[in-house]
Amino acid sequence: MSVQQPKKKRWPYVLGGIVLVLGVGLALALWRLDAFLLEKARAEAAVYAQKLGRPITLGALSTRLLPSVGVEVEDVQVGAGPDEPAPLLELKRLEVGVALWPALTSQGKNLQVKNAEAKGLTLNLVQLPDGTTNVSRVQDKLAQAEPAPSGPAPEEPARDLSGVRVDRAALVDATLRLIDLSAGARRELAISHLDVEVKDLRAGKALEVALHAAVLAEKQNFHLDLKTAPLPASLVPVPESLVLKSEPIDLTPLGPFLGPEVGLQAGTLQADWTADLGAAVPGGTGPTALKGGLQARGLRFAGAEGGKALDVVLDTDVTGDMATGDLSLQKLLMELGPARLTGKGQVQGLLTPSPSVRDFELVGQNLDPARLAEYYPPLRKSVGNQVAGPIGFTVRGGGNQAQQALDVSVDLTPVRLNIPAQLTKEAGGIMKLTARLTGAPASGGALRFDAKTDMTGVDLRPGALLDKRPGQTFTLDTVGTYQPAQGKGPMKVDLSRMALAVREYTMTGTASVALAGQGPKQTTDFTVALKSPRLDADALLVKAETPAEPSAPAPEKPEDPRRFDGMNGTVRLDVGALRMNEMDFSDLIAELKMAGDLITVERFTTGVYGGTVSASGSSVRLGPPEAQRPFVLKADAKGLDMEQALATRTPKKVLGGKFDGQMDLQGVGYEMASLQERMAGAIQGNLAGGVFFGADLPAAVAGPLAKALPFKGKQMSSEGLTKLAEQLPFSLQIKDGVAQLSKPITWTRPEAGMSFAGGIRLDGTLDLAGTVSLAPPLIQTLTLGKVTPPEPLPLALKLTGKAWSPEVTGLDVKPAATALVKLAAAGAAKGLLGSKGEAVGNIITGGTDAAKQAAQAEADKRKAELEAKARQEADAARKKAEDEAKKRLKGLFGR
Repeated sequence: MSVQQPKKKRWPYVLGGIVLVLGVGLALALWRLDAFLLEKARAEAAVYAQKLGRPITLGALSTRLLPSVGVEVEDVQVGAGPDEPAPLLELKRLEVGVALWPALTSQGKNLQVKNAEAKGLTLNLVQLPDGTTNVSRVQDKLAQAEPAPSGPAPEEPARDLSGVRVDRAALVDATLRLIDLSAGARRELAISHLDVEVKDLRAGKALEVALHAAVLAEKQNFHLDLKTAPLPASLVPVPESLVLKSEPIDLTPLGPFLGPEVGLQAGTLQADWTADLGAAVPGGTGPTALKGGLQARGLRFAGAEGGKALDVVLDTDVTGDMATGDLSLQKLLMELGPARLTGKGQVQGLLTPSPSVRDFELVGQNLDPARLAEYYPPLRKSVGNQVAGPIGFTVRGGGNQAQQALDVSVDLTPVRLNIPAQLTKEAGGIMKLTARLTGAPASGGALRFDAKTDMTGVDLRPGALLDKRPGQTFTLDTVGTYQPAQGKGPMKVDLSRMALAVREYTMTGTASVALAGQGPKQTTDFTVALKSPRLDADALLVKAETPAEPSAPAPEKPEDPRRFDGMNGTVRLDVGALRMNEMDFSDLIAELKMAGDLITVERFTTGVYGGTVSASGSSVRLGPPEAQRPFVLKADAKGLDMEQALATRTPKKVLGGKFDGQMDLQGVGYEMASLQERMAGAIQGNLAGGVFFGADLPAAVAGPLAKALPFKGKQMSSEGLTKLAEQLPFSLQIKDGVAQLSKPITWTRPEAGMSFAGGIRLDGTLDLAGTVSLAPPLIQTLTLGKVTPPEPLPLALKLTGKAWSPEVTGLDVKPAATALVKLAAAGAAKGLLGSKGEAVGNIITGGTDAAKQAAQAEADKRKAELEAKARQEADAARKKAEDEAKKRLKGLFGR
C-alpha cells in the first residue's frame, strides 16, 4: 500500500507573490517618484541659476520610505561664472532622513530628523585679477534680484520649535579651496578635511558642536568644540563653553585671500584656550572661567611703519561669578604690540553682604590706537584718526572685613580725541574718571559706587548740543548703588546723589532706573528729580546755524513707533531761574509722567512775563514722527504781560495789557503749517488795561472823514495805538488755523466806542469786521465846533493784514460826511434865524433822530456787508483746507 503524500500548502506562495508584486509596484512607484522629483528639482535649479548668473546641475535624486522617509541628492554643482577657473560649489552627496510616523500624527509639528549629512562639499573661493571674488559676484547678483527693503524689518516673535529634533547633522570631509588669480600666476590653497557634527539638537537639551579642519596642512590641525546651555523652545543657542585648539599655523599664504584692506603679509597662529562663559554672555548663567590662551606672532601688514611685526598674546587663568561679584585673576596677560593689559588678585562676594578684596590690580598701559596703527595700518581707517595718545587706566583694590573697596581710575588727559559730531580734545586737556566701588550693605545685594568725572579739557560743541569749550567746567559726581538682575528681579541703578556742573551752572538731584524682561516684553521704570538755582539754556545750548544755501535734507531712517513700549517713569524739575528761547522763567516746577510714548504733565507752574502760568494736564505722544505727534495743551495764565509775551514773536508791538485766562488746545506737530491746518480748541479770559499797538482806530476813521467834509475841519493827530477797555473779556474758538471770536468784543473810550467780530489766523493775519462810533466831543473837535451831534456817529470798517501792521479797508465815510453837513447847515440856520431856524434845520436834516438813524443804518449796512464778505472768505478758506486734506488722504490710501 502506497503512502499518501501530504498536500502542499499554497498560501506561502500566494503571500510571497503578493509581497513580490507589492515590492515591484513600490519600486516602480518610487522610481517614477524619483524621476518626477528630479525633474522638479532641476526646474527649480534652473530658476535659481538665473538669479545667481551661473549654471546649477543635479546628478541624481532618490527617495526611500523605510525605515524613515529620506531623500538623497548626488553630484550637485553650482558652476563657474565668466572667467572663473572652477565651479563655485560642488557636493558629492546630501542625505536627509525624517521619521514618518511622528510627522504624520502631529501634522508636521513633530519633526524628527534622524540624519542630515553632506559629504564631499567643496567650496571654491576665487580671487579674480580685478580684486573681486566669485562670492562677491554672487552677492551682487542676489542684491540686484532682491528689492531693497523700504523700512526696518518688523521684529518677529520667537518661534516655538520644541517639536523639532535632529538626531545627527554633519558636514563630512568638506574642502574650502582658495584660488588666487590676482597676482597673474595662479596660487591655490586649501582648508581640507573639514568636519562639523551636531548631535541631538532639540529643546531642553544642551547642544554640542564639534569642528575639525586641516588648515593649510595634510592632517587636521584646528579644533573647535562648542557647548550651549539647554536649548529653549526657539532653539536659539546660548553659548556655555568653548574649547579652541590649534597647532602652529603659518598664516602667510592666507594673506592674498584676506584682501588688500587687511594686507596680511606674514604671521603664525597657535591656540590652546578653554572658556566656560556662564553669565558673561547674554542669557547665560553661572560662573565664568578662562584658561589658556593664544598667540599670533610676527604679524606683518602692508604699509606697516618700518616693516614692524605685531605680536598678539593672550594668556589667561581667570574665574568669576557675576551673580556674587567674584573675580579671581590668577593670570591675565594681553599684549597687542606695545599695548599691554595685566591683572592679578581676587575679589570675592562684591555683591554680597561680606565682600573681600585681596591685592587686586588691573592695569592698562600704552593703549594708543595711533601707535598700534604703525603696526596695523588698516586701524587708521577704522579709527579715522579719532584717538591718539596713551590711554591709561588702573583698577586696584584691597582692605579688610570692615572696609573693602575697588578704586578705578581712567585718565585720558594725554590723549587727543576727535570724535565726529560728538567731541574734540587736544592732548593735555583734562579728561578723567575716578570711581570707588564698595561691597553690598548687610541689608542687601547692591554694589555701592562713588564716581567723579572731569571733562574740563573737552570741547562738546561738535555734538551740536552743549556750548561747552575747552577749559570750561564740566564735572559730574554720582553716588549710588547697582543691583544686578536676579531671577525675575530687575536690574536696578539708584543714584542717591547726582551733581552736574557745566560752565557756571549747577544741577543736583537723584535718579533711578530698573530694567526687566527682554525683547518686546522689556520694561524700563525710572525716576528723575533735578534742581538748579539758575540755568541759561540759551547760553548752554548750541544755536543751530542756518545754511547759506538750502539743500535737500538727507533721508532719515524712520523711527520705530513702538520704541517707547515698556517705558514708565516720572521726572521732576525745580529751577529757580531759567532762560530759554529768550524767555525768562522763575520758580519753575515741572512734574512729568511717562507711560509708553505718552508724556503727561502732572504739574507745571512758573512765573513768566510778569505773571504766572500753569500747564497741568497737558500731554504729548512721542511715538509718531515729529510732524505727526498729537498734543494737548491746557494752561491757566494770571497777570501775563502781553507786550512782553509777544515781543520776540512779532516784528513790532501788537498788544499790551495783563491777561488772565485759560487755554484748551489740541494739535498735531509743531510746525506752523501743520498747526494752521490742525490746531483746534478754545482760549477765553480777560485783558486788563489793554492797548492795541497796531493802529489808532478812532484816528484811522476820523482822518478820512475830515477830508470828506466840504468845509474846513481839524486834522486829527494819531497816537499810533488804540486803548482798549479797562476790563475786556473775550472768548476765541480755534478751528482750521483761525481763532474766531465767539461773540463780538465791545468797549467804549471817551473818544469813541468800538465793536469787532471775526478772527485772526495763527500767523497773525487779521480778519475783523466792526464799527467805530465817534463820540460827539470828537466830532465837535473834528468840525471845529460846527457840529456837535447828540449821539455817537458810527462808521463800519474792516481790519486785515498782519496784526502789527493792520490795514483799514471797507471804510465809506460819505454817508457820515453827508449827515455832518446837514447837521452843520441846521446849526447855521438856527444861529441866523433863532427859534425860527430850528424848524428850518429840522427840514434840512429831517430831524436829529433821522440823521442819527440814517448814519446808523448806513453803518449797520456796511458792517453787515463786511461781515458777510468775511464769512464768505472764511468758508472759502475752510473748504480749501478740507479739499487739501482730502487730497492728502487720497494720496495716503492710494484711492
